[in-house]
Amino acid sequence: MRSGRAFLPILFMGLGLSSCMMNSQIKTLHIELMHPGILCIPREQTVAVVNRDLLKTDTCTFRYSNGILKVEDYSEDNSSFHSEEIHYETKKDTSLKYKNLADTCVHTLSGYFKEMGYFCQVVEPNDSSYQLITVPGKIETREELFKRTKTDVCIFLDFFKLKTTYSKDQSIPFQTNAKLLWTVVFKSDSLAYSYNQVDTLFYDRKQLASYGRNKDKILSYFVNNSSIYLGNSFGTKMIPTWIPAERAYYKSKNTEMLKAEKYAKNNNWLMAAEIWNRETKNKNDKIKAKACYNMALACEMEGKPDAAIGWLVLSYSSLKKKNEGHEYNCQHYVNVLALRKKEIERLAEQVKRTENSTEN
Repeated sequence: MRSGRAFLPILFMGLGLSSCMMNSQIKTLHIELMHPGILCIPREQTVAVVNRDLLKTDTCTFRYSNGILKVEDYSEDNSSFHSEEIHYETKKDTSLKYKNLADTCVHTLSGYFKEMGYFCQVVEPNDSSYQLITVPGKIETREELFKRTKTDVCIFLDFFKLKTTYSKDQSIPFQTNAKLLWTVVFKSDSLAYSYNQVDTLFYDRKQLASYGRNKDKILSYFVNNSSIYLGNSFGTKMIPTWIPAERAYYKSKNTEMLKAEKYAKNNNWLMAAEIWNRETKNKNDKIKAKACYNMALACEMEGKPDAAIGWLVLSYSSLKKKNEGHEYNCQHYVNVLALRKKEIERLAEQVKRTENSTEN
């Protein structure tokens, strides 16, 4: 009787370890996925990119914080009221102009579009065309605007501001908080679209050391580099772009599963799927569940999210014993694929050629 009582906890412990072992065998694979742009701009459009600068930032002096807190006492005359105002000390830098930084951002965006070759033509009008729309969202002068620019889409940078901290003594020597406002106007749409681009950029000590000890040189480089980054970053949001991503898959010591894993790591998804598909009929329920899950990944890589979800449903129900970790993995991936399916639908609209375009 005593030995029987000891057996049950050992049995349950064994089942728990089996469950944990399966969950510990899920690994991460680094892939690239094409993501759609935030707006549906068909291919082969002509685009104008302009620094409209509505707030006339060239009249603003560039300032940066040195990271030192400054505490000032404040009291009103003839009053016992007293308070402390805390803020960072700031310094002017007349060598940096917001207008130039915004121009750099716009030039970078234009260059990114040209490099990607998504649009038929990208121009930066150098006349007064940008003045035809003086307030974001108001487009009464639409006909004149597109007549002058001879484009289908106009992208305006309306506001560009950097809040920068530079101090070589801090763990993060350089940091800038960026706030940009973009307005996009379509020739075929009566509306104007605004996008607030907010980002925080950091440069570490290693990057600082590579530019010597000249403070002005370091600050100028990092600020200009931030403008370049912000232009490229907005570009990746505007058109379909390949973006790094991660996906989970199940490892296994099974010989066939190891072969499939090798194919998958080399992006040979058809060969990997051929092996995984065979293993979905394996009598071992754990191998079957793993193979079904991995088949979902292969289907996603082939652009078949519905088939992928079907494999996850099968994987979810393949284990004879309940495994909450595996069930969570399957449900989480289903949610990811549901979002991915919507992205694929948007991509189909964005990458298709316009009706008037001709095949090469």
